[in-house]
Amino acid sequence: MPKQKVNEEYILKNSLRLFRKKSYHNTSVADIADACGLLKGSLYHYFPSKEALMSAVIQFAHQSFKREVFDIAYDTTLTPQLRMEKMFKKSEKILLSDGNIMGNIGVETARVIPEFSEHIKLFYIDWIAAVAYVFKEIASDEDANNLAEQTVAEFEGAVMMTRIFKNSKYIRNAYNRLLNRFAAFSLSGAKNKKNN
Repeated sequence: MPKQKVNEEYILKNSLRLFRKKSYHNTSVADIADACGLLKGSLYHYFPSKEALMSAVIQFAHQSFKREVFDIAYDTTLTPQLRMEKMFKKSEKILLSDGNIMGNIGVETARVIPEFSEHIKLFYIDWIAAVAYVFKEIASDEDANNLAEQTVAEFEGAVMMTRIFKNSKYIRNAYNRLLNRFAAFSLSGAKNKKNN
């Protein structure tokens, strides 16, 4: 008998933890069942395959990140600068403490399991859209979209470098560059408004 009430969310949380720790290919269905206090066969009652479970985990992680990070972009009670700061501080905390499931699984499985790539693409589309939404308050739509793509790509690379070198300077530097870019565009936008 499982010690905890097992439901789909409980399985997703435990699976996410294992996939972050061991990767998709190195995590077996038996590992997941064991982590959830289930027999291997019982796991199939919830998910018909490891691939179906991973797809659900990616979507679960996406929705969690959306609630905790992306939604900050649309909170217009905060200044654009504060929204950007909060989004990336929260991103940093999640990605460094929990691991970057989207980046890791994306790289590990992109060529082998295209379905995962589609789910992961949606995550990055949402992240870029959230960042662009804030940048659009201080820059043209084209600049905002370019800055958002650059920011998300740079931040993802900085997370990877921080983990590889075990040195938080990479993420700190990326965060500071983001704030400097944001301040520069805010200042130039304010000048343009003043001149018009």
